[in-house]
Amino acid sequence: MNFLAQKRKKILLGETQDHTARNARPFSDFYYKHIAKLTASGGWGANFIEKKSFLDPEARRILNVPESFIPSLKNALDFYPPEHQKLAAETFYACSQGKPVSIVIKMLTYDKKPFWAKATGTPVFDSQDRIIGVQGVFQDITELKNKEISLEKSLRIIESQNATMANFAHSISHNLRSNINNLSLTLELLKEGTINDDIDLKEGLFEISNNLNATMAHLNEIISSQSKSVKEKETVFFHEILDKVKNSLSVKIYEAEAEIFSEFSEAPKLSYIAHYLESILMNLVSNAIKYKHPERKPIIDVYTLQEDDKITLVVKDNGLGINLEKYGNKIFNMYQTFHDNSDAVGIGLFIVKNQVEILQGTIDVESCEGEGTTFKICF
Repeated sequence: MNFLAQKRKKILLGETQDHTARNARPFSDFYYKHIAKLTASGGWGANFIEKKSFLDPEARRILNVPESFIPSLKNALDFYPPEHQKLAAETFYACSQGKPVSIVIKMLTYDKKPFWAKATGTPVFDSQDRIIGVQGVFQDITELKNKEISLEKSLRIIESQNATMANFAHSISHNLRSNINNLSLTLELLKEGTINDDIDLKEGLFEISNNLNATMAHLNEIISSQSKSVKEKETVFFHEILDKVKNSLSVKIYEAEAEIFSEFSEAPKLSYIAHYLESILMNLVSNAIKYKHPERKPIIDVYTLQEDDKITLVVKDNGLGINLEKYGNKIFNMYQTFHDNSDAVGIGLFIVKNQVEILQGTIDVESCEGEGTTFKICF
């Protein structure tokens, strides 16, 4: 809390001539009022003797309460979202038992708009040191808290991408080293003339060549998937991108008799890189078809959710599913496969996670082996 806020708190908590309650509120004081406005800080209190609660003018402004609103302990928790009400109640109780408190907590305005606040509370004593109430200050720190959350999120993404890149480098180097060693051995045998079967020799060389080409193709695919600039963001419509993906996969969809259902009414559009969104949906939908359950036709649900200011894309299938207990920490690793499909490569989910995190999004997976998989991408 800055100097002005601290000064205001001292004024709010200062003793007055009324010895029975040191919670007098000098609302007429010019200095007090202007410090409250400068620091966006509101005063609050509860008088246990008179069984009354109060909010000062700045607190009423921050909470956007109507003039007729009468604060009370009964409606106090209405100013906190459900997930923070327990913390608010525990903090108030601790203060009412004589312990000064200071917390950062999410609050709600009267019209249910969330904001972050730094709140302090102090017990109020009478002349005989009996607790007769509590009072305190809360300050709107939403901008500062959002910056902190954004920084923490960025740090987590950087850590994740560093781990991803380390896995990427390890996998590529392993593949290249393995194929180069095989090539060197084959050429050495050829030089020594110890190989008599030209057919086996040619097949070995062709296999090495194909492996090297595949590795380079994967490397190129990953690099090109990240080559689009973040500045290329534009308004993209989910249904348009999904239509492109369905057209590209039309043959596979037809052969697998797959059904794709979509619902984007809750969040129809997004400011994003169209190439990224198409690549994400292409990989997730094609995987849902590739890893379909042999005893049923693939059913794929693609829809969006709007949660506060965040948009979530959900891709759900009824395929083979993934054993998350076994593969949970490896699911987005390069060359990681979970089934015996001959065409399984293991770079699709690696690319998806990388593209999502480049634009500071998150991806989570829920799966039950034999029942299906659900991917949730929060943009």
